[in-house]
Amino acid sequence: MEIDEVAARLLRQYWALMLLCIALPILAIGYTVAKQPPLYAASARIVSGSTVPASNAQADALASQIQGIATGRTAAAKALQTAGVTRNLSSFVANNVSVSGLGGSQVIDLKVTDRNPKVAAALAKALAQEVVISINNTGQSGLSAALKAIDQEIVRLSEQHGVVQAQAAANPHNQDLQSKLAGLDQVIANFSGDRSRLLIQASTQGLANVIDEPGVPLKPESKALTQKLGLAGVLGLVAGILIAAILETIRPTVPGARRVSRRLGAPTLGQLRSADMDGERTPDLETLAVRLRLAATHADVSTIALVDVNGEHDLADLAYGLERSLKASGGVADRAEAAGGSNHQGSQGGSLALGVAVLVEGGQFTTENHALHVYPMAQIKNPAGMGRVGMLVVSGPVARVSRVAALDDLVTASGWPIIGVVGVPRARGWFGRRDRRDMPAIQHADVPVSGAEVDHEAGGSDR
Repeated sequence: MEIDEVAARLLRQYWALMLLCIALPILAIGYTVAKQPPLYAASARIVSGSTVPASNAQADALASQIQGIATGRTAAAKALQTAGVTRNLSSFVANNVSVSGLGGSQVIDLKVTDRNPKVAAALAKALAQEVVISINNTGQSGLSAALKAIDQEIVRLSEQHGVVQAQAAANPHNQDLQSKLAGLDQVIANFSGDRSRLLIQASTQGLANVIDEPGVPLKPESKALTQKLGLAGVLGLVAGILIAAILETIRPTVPGARRVSRRLGAPTLGQLRSADMDGERTPDLETLAVRLRLAATHADVSTIALVDVNGEHDLADLAYGLERSLKASGGVADRAEAAGGSNHQGSQGGSLALGVAVLVEGGQFTTENHALHVYPMAQIKNPAGMGRVGMLVVSGPVARVSRVAALDDLVTASGWPIIGVVGVPRARGWFGRRDRRDMPAIQHADVPVSGAEVDHEAGGSDR
């Protein structure tokens, strides 16, 4: 199966479904975004300390730490209380607070959104202060804990050193006591050095601070309506293609008259429009009449049965138009009209003259005229005595595979060959269709068909 056939099968049959799948999410997203109130964003810039992250991973970890503090319920609740506003805490934390790092630096942007620009600025300021306090408290508490642990260890070692020193003074010749005393002195010196280094680091390391206070925003944030509508349209298109593919798998179709003709092994004789289907005299119908003459001559048939693949069209108007076009091209029908023929009865097929030119010896042409009858398939009640019958298949933009297969079965059962396929537009339904009774009748040669019963109901419509 070709790619263009796959696209045609999906688009021609399910174009309305795809348009619906695309339009529904676009309308839903557009309506939702339009109903959303404008949001104002206020940003505070925080420096987490004087130490620059050694890598992007450390910078990301620092941004994640600040985001965890800013989106915590405790810090958010304190910021709301400080700003003096009432908001849903869970919604505020989830939707109105965001944190982003500036490259690999220790500088972080904290953004707060709100419907009121002044409230957004106040909340951003209060939340930034809460984050700074939390970061500094965390660093100071860690330093205090480390210093406290070192001091406790120094006190314990000093007490042990005093005991060992007293024992060594009482027994100055004991080498083990002297070695133990020297070891305790070394350990106490090491802990004292660690304590000094921590104090120096704490005095030189900068604390977290707000370096850029948030201002009152003047314009609301963009709602990104275009991007959201584009994404909704793409998702809708994907959903539409998926649904159409499932439906096409369940009920496969054949797109276009040309592909139907390939499956049936018959030539494509043309493409008609709505005006042609209404029985109007058009160039396309005239061209089809000429091709139909040639196809009927090649297949050696005297009767044409119009067959609609999908059974959607009323073929009475088309039969009327073909009859008039074939009659207008001349032949026996003109002489019959001059002699006086019977009026065309609604959608009844007509006996049409088909002139066949035969090349004879000496390079001269002679014409042998044969009557050609055209009927909608629904009006052929008894084909006995109608001579050799050929079928002209009428196919819309899309035909069911099952109906095309049914035509093969019909050919096998009836022995009638398919002389061609003609493409037609979609059926228009009841409105916009011309009344056959309003069309002028035409004169045609009255060629009797023995054993054939043709529906002569008024208007000739098989509806």
